Amino acid sequence: MLAGVAGALLCVLALLISLDIASRQTAGFSMPWSLDVAEYLLYLITFLAAPWVLVSGGHITVDLVVARLAPPARRRADLLANAIGAAASLLLFWFACRVWWRSFRDGTLVYETFVFPEWWLFSAAPPVFLLLAAIFVRRGVRPPAAGPAAGPDSVPEPDPGPGPGPGRSVDAP
Repeated sequence: MLAGVAGALLCVLALLISLDIASRQTAGFSMPWSLDVAEYLLYLITFLAAPWVLVSGGHITVDLVVARLAPPARRRADLLANAIGAAASLLLFWFACRVWWRSFRDGTLVYETFVFPEWWLFSAAPPVFLLLAAIFVRRGVRPPAAGPAAGPDSVPEPDPGPGPGPGRSVDAP
């Protein structure tokens, strides 16, 4: 669901930037607030999409060493990585809660094109960091299926058979 919201916000961001450029080029006016809104949308998109990226395995991994390990050692390395990820997410959750609470308690306001409470901006971080920690714990308890592309929604590719396909001719043996 969070990825869907992030995708919708990305569409809104693209539309907003396009409208701002079009209005400047054709009507001679700009929307000065659009830069601030674009910054906040990028921030939200990043936070809202992070759990989906982690669950789907879309994050960048450098596993040159881990891929060469024997399966038991690879499992231990995976457990260690997930434990570090969970610990880091919980630490970030704790700091995000502290920052959010201070901003809420002090009534700090953001003064840009719009004026609004600063804690609104910080509200996305704590639940997302907590969700990331839960995903790391789940990955450590229940490892992903074998194979780099395997995941909860992955389906094995069907065998195309001997028929024509890319790079094959009908007459080829």
